[in-house]
Amino acid sequence: MKKYYILILSVVLAMSGCSPRVADVFDDTAVVRLEQNREVVKERLINAENGWVMQYFAQSDQTSSDTIKHRGYTFLFKFRNDGTVTVGAPVDGVYMTETSLWDIISDNSTVLTFNSFNKVFHYYSNPDPALGLWGADGEGVGGDYEFMVLEYNEKENYQLLKGKKRSCYIRLYPLAEGQDWEEYFQKLDSMDKFLFEENLPLGMYVNAKHLSLYNGPKHEFRVFEFGADTLGGGQYYGFIVTENGIRLHDDKISEQTINRASFNLSEDKSRLVSVLDESIYIEMEGSTAFESSIAHGTVWKADSLSLGSSITSAISTLEDFLHTGVGSAKGNKNAKILSVGFSWTGSVTLDVYYTSTGKNELKDQYYFDYKMQGGNIELTYNGTNGQHNLINYNGEDFVKAFNGTYNFKILEPFHPSKGLQMSKIEDANFTMTLEQ
Repeated sequence: MKKYYILILSVVLAMSGCSPRVADVFDDTAVVRLEQNREVVKERLINAENGWVMQYFAQSDQTSSDTIKHRGYTFLFKFRNDGTVTVGAPVDGVYMTETSLWDIISDNSTVLTFNSFNKVFHYYSNPDPALGLWGADGEGVGGDYEFMVLEYNEKENYQLLKGKKRSCYIRLYPLAEGQDWEEYFQKLDSMDKFLFEENLPLGMYVNAKHLSLYNGPKHEFRVFEFGADTLGGGQYYGFIVTENGIRLHDDKISEQTINRASFNLSEDKSRLVSVLDESIYIEMEGSTAFESSIAHGTVWKADSLSLGSSITSAISTLEDFLHTGVGSAKGNKNAKILSVGFSWTGSVTLDVYYTSTGKNELKDQYYFDYKMQGGNIELTYNGTNGQHNLINYNGEDFVKAFNGTYNFKILEPFHPSKGLQMSKIEDANFTMTLEQ
């Protein structure tokens, strides 16, 4: 029996000696790899000469309204090797900085933590409901102060983070060397004002889909398919203003993939273009700006000298009637159409301003039905209501000349109040330059 056991042991030893050795998949243990990654991340954060820009989103899971879930904030950080970090940002509209502690720790993954209270940064993760911003009691703004460190994007040069508690994706970009911190926030304010000061809807084109974007000044786009009823509903998507444009918080918008893209202002400042796909862009559309602005009481006017040749001819004919006609302008060789304009009173109203005998200025109103078609507006004179003094001077033919379909061009992109060019599609000579 003893010989039998010795024989078995010999066979086993022989088999193990012939078996190939299984190579290690990793050169180091998981603990070692995690420690190496921690050191790489820490060195990267410290080595940024002028610090980092954090594009930060806070999200409260307890928030009752979708309209306030994805607001974005900007912070600047300077990480130091001694374990201190200086944070800068506007708080309640006042720029301030504060220095506190930070670290890169290993907690099942590499984690960036801000491990002492910083009145600038922890303002957004503090659960104190007295902050008065938004969020349920005990939630505060709903932000994070610990972040899992994900991959570094070499192409776009940012460090991707993910909130440890609320899972918001956050980016860190190196701040340009020599950029003054407080002036950086002034640049953001200037971009914000340039894009959204007129508070009119924008249009987004993505994957052959046309979307209307409202609520720009609130940094939460309320999104509809173009042409849809916008009186209620819509989907909300938060974004953050950057020095180059904006970046949306979500991976998709209205089921269209955008991969949380940044949209940079084009060189001619006419549109915001996705850095990932130039076919995806955002712009302010003339027809939508016109329709929205008159709905809010804006009156657009065009000096008669800025009108195209066909309407100028009609004005000349009408002025002849004013000079020779009846009523207040009879025999007044100085009677002249001063300007035409469009305002809103249930339908599109054409306002015509003209002089009468003496130096009196009169205004007639003519009502047009309208409908939007593919981004253009179609006007049809309905011949009712209004003050129609010019009808006495054969003015109805003049008014009917405005019937037709128009497109619009914003003369200064994102600022229609500085001028719209309204062109009649079926009449190449019929163009008006409108100003508020």
